[in-house]
Amino acid sequence: MTRSILRPLGLLATTLLLLGGCDVIDDPVIPLTINYRGEAEPPSFDAMTTGPQHVLLEDFTAHQCGNCPPAGVLAEQLAEEHDGLVHVLAVHAGSLAAVSDAPFDTDWTNDEANTYWDQLAFQVNPIGRVNRRGGPAEIASPNNWSALVDAELALTPLAHLQGAVIPDPSVAEDVHLHTHITFSEAVAGEVRLALLVNENNLIAAQLDYGSDPEVIEDFVHNHMLRGSVSGADGLVIATDPAAGSTLQLDYTLVWNDDWVLDNSHILAVLTNADGEVLNCLDLPFNP
Repeated sequence: MTRSILRPLGLLATTLLLLGGCDVIDDPVIPLTINYRGEAEPPSFDAMTTGPQHVLLEDFTAHQCGNCPPAGVLAEQLAEEHDGLVHVLAVHAGSLAAVSDAPFDTDWTNDEANTYWDQLAFQVNPIGRVNRRGGPAEIASPNNWSALVDAELALTPLAHLQGAVIPDPSVAEDVHLHTHITFSEAVAGEVRLALLVNENNLIAAQLDYGSDPEVIEDFVHNHMLRGSVSGADGLVIATDPAAGSTLQLDYTLVWNDDWVLDNSHILAVLTNADGEVLNCLDLPFNP
């Protein structure tokens, strides 16, 4: 898991434990806050009182899953049809994601992907989750993705997300992440925020039963989960937040050189005590 540094602004103080210094997040189950270290003042955001429900579409895929490419195409189509509201997360996990002889000799798995895979009630590729409705174990066949996405988009969100990602102008390896949350309704129990690193335009082999030859050595992998700032399930950021309350979190991520910054984005995922997605958002990069 990538080291992260963060500072809260205007937090619900009773719900957070402040830890000094630049610590490594080993157990994101414990509520914690770690200092933001940017020299510039973080951007400010107005409370967001209205806005749409966004949808997290998790596509559990693997490079040796020959039936997976069509599911990836479907996920991409749903994202394009609902421009800016459906966020695809390609999770490479399971036995078909294992490293083997060339050309399948690149390991695209990571701790976060393995955690999500272990949460599934039934493990198979391809399979998905749509806003983790029903809890993290609940799975959705690609045949049902479109209807489930439409159902989620029709909901009134309980929380709204805003944010930005700003590379530090003076420290090349530092990237600052800013997330602002407005709770439009009261939410019972713990609320968690996961900040996931996704990367596009990764060229590597993929098995595709619909292709001839079936092994595509220069397949373009998009929306790939590469890691996180917060751990798979996220950090506890609030407990029993009231309607109308706001929360801003500012982070400094030490960027991993294995990820191409220009091809990457941060997906902010806000979940409730049952693990369901309250809302999510791609945080735009602002150079």
